[in-house]
Amino acid sequence: TCGNKRTIERYEREAKELNRESWFLAFIMDTNEEERAKGKTVEVGRAQFETDVKRYTILDAPGHKNYVPNMIMGASQADVGVLVISARKGEFETGFDRGGQTREHAMLAKTLGVSYLIVVINKMDDPTVQWSKDRFDECVQKLRPFLKGCGYAIKKEVKFIPISGLKGPNVRDEVDPKECGWWKKCWTNGDNNTSQPSLISLLDSLVMKGRNPQAPVRIPILDRYTDRGTIAMGKVESGTIRPGTKVTIMPTRETYKVDAVWANEDPVAAARPGENVLVKLGGGCGIENILKGFVICTEPACRAVSKLICQIALVDMPENTQIMTAGFQAMFHAHCAEEECTISKIFETTNNKGIVNKNPRFASVGNRVICMIDLPRTIPCETYDDYPFLGRFTLRTEGKTIAIGKITKLPPKKE
Repeated sequence: TCGNKRTIERYEREAKELNRESWFLAFIMDTNEEERAKGKTVEVGRAQFETDVKRYTILDAPGHKNYVPNMIMGASQADVGVLVISARKGEFETGFDRGGQTREHAMLAKTLGVSYLIVVINKMDDPTVQWSKDRFDECVQKLRPFLKGCGYAIKKEVKFIPISGLKGPNVRDEVDPKECGWWKKCWTNGDNNTSQPSLISLLDSLVMKGRNPQAPVRIPILDRYTDRGTIAMGKVESGTIRPGTKVTIMPTRETYKVDAVWANEDPVAAARPGENVLVKLGGGCGIENILKGFVICTEPACRAVSKLICQIALVDMPENTQIMTAGFQAMFHAHCAEEECTISKIFETTNNKGIVNKNPRFASVGNRVICMIDLPRTIPCETYDDYPFLGRFTLRTEGKTIAIGKITKLPPKKE
């Protein structure tokens, strides 16, 4: 629960004045005026809480389509995505229309490296739902093929749980069987890959794989600022960072010494993979030496390239261009980096029937495409097989995500 009751009551009152009653919970995350008036999250909100077994940081990412770049920023720091879907009649359906945001978010979360997706079916207490198992099952059945299309392994990575966020059942404590008689049987059987009664116990039970504290350090820089020295903000993706560590900044190859490390605003002696950290860089590092999208590494540092070969899934195209040909331009988003890019060559396409076309003249929506991408400046990255978090990316143009991809090959290293 959040800080103190009085703040919540004040938010409740403010939300009523704006005729937005069930939004007072959102206000606890949204603390700037612009957001409250619109009832939309723009910035990435942050809050922390702890359970007996884990420390959590909540990153509340914006859902509205004008703010997708901010959403990318939030998702690139997260390990677990919680997709909140409304069970209320009509609301569930709009999130899935062609222009609905749910599709884009689920795809972005997958590309940006969220390892689990918990689908929370909210508003189960709504008069149109009344904890109906049929409605819950209907939502789950509709979501499954859709999430599979976004690249999730449904049986391993996705979990479904019904809740009422406003009243609280199944958030921390299991729903009263009088209100909902079927849930206990569901989770004890492990239906929908979910064998925990509440959202918190479900989060506590997740095991994060592929984190190696002994590997070379990799921290993609999300932001930087000056505060008695130059401070970089990002998430430790691999390795362990400590004050005194000598680091290389990619792609510029400049080296600096780490003066201090903070996790959740507290100074720490070391930070391991998964921690969102602030790193103070000494040795003459100025704010102009590090940019969003650079990567803090220890040797051997990551690669920095201006062309790469990748496999992409083409999921959408701008209104006026229905096919992708060599020369097509888009924004390339990988970890925290964003850069304009050009598709310079298409090597092969595979359509949804599995038919492969070598050296095609174009690719269309629904194809898996192997292509080469050229970038005007070098970006720090790795192949997906070596470092998944530095090898995934999305392509966006005209305000929508058109492709999700992984880097399969980099040019040979210049010796």
